[in-house]
Amino acid sequence: MDMLAPALKGVARELSKSISSGSTIGLGSGSTVAGLMDEIAPLLVAGSKQVNGVPTSTQIELVARRNGIRLVPFSGAVDLCVDGADQVDERMNLLKGGGGALLREKVVMGSAKSVAIVASAKKFVKRLCEKGVRVPVEVVPIARESSKARISLLGGVPEERLLPKGYPYFTENGNMILDTMFEPLDDPVAMESKLKAVPGVAEVGIFTFKPLTVYRLNDDGTFDVLKWRD
Repeated sequence: MDMLAPALKGVARELSKSISSGSTIGLGSGSTVAGLMDEIAPLLVAGSKQVNGVPTSTQIELVARRNGIRLVPFSGAVDLCVDGADQVDERMNLLKGGGGALLREKVVMGSAKSVAIVASAKKFVKRLCEKGVRVPVEVVPIARESSKARISLLGGVPEERLLPKGYPYFTENGNMILDTMFEPLDDPVAMESKLKAVPGVAEVGIFTFKPLTVYRLNDDGTFDVLKWRD
């Protein structure tokens, strides 16, 4: 992230200009969003802008509190959702959930009036699941075996996410995650729908929301702004 710090500072300046005082911002999880919060909070203070934050995990809740962002319960809608991504394809579909917060991230992102995704250039690919990156699938514990069987029929190879000592990983919602390998996806929208239809699946790490704006962080300190509207 140190190499990308100048680009992240630039994105923070850009976003801070568009955020109005009184706005409610959905805060995605992960190191990129945490770094962005560290950069953008002082700019909002300098501009006398008071904003509300809706965190999607305990991790980002702590970061937001540290930066003086007022946290509020999720009330069904946010003005802006800021989040990261594990992969971004050429149609700006996303793979998310490496940190385990995919369900809350998708709920909040789906309620947002606008969406801003921030990701390093190395995370951009032609098709999702290239380079062996897996799709996180969040399942209720009782369905972990039945879900594995159904997901396998869709061409996936699911593996339970485990903690370093080999114990099952549980999300903040009390669910398990099946990190699932697929061949690179030609139709992420269809696969998202098929996985969501598996009984016991709570959420899927394929995000196909539109419209959205993606900020691509480059190693040379610059960033690109990419917009997609269906």
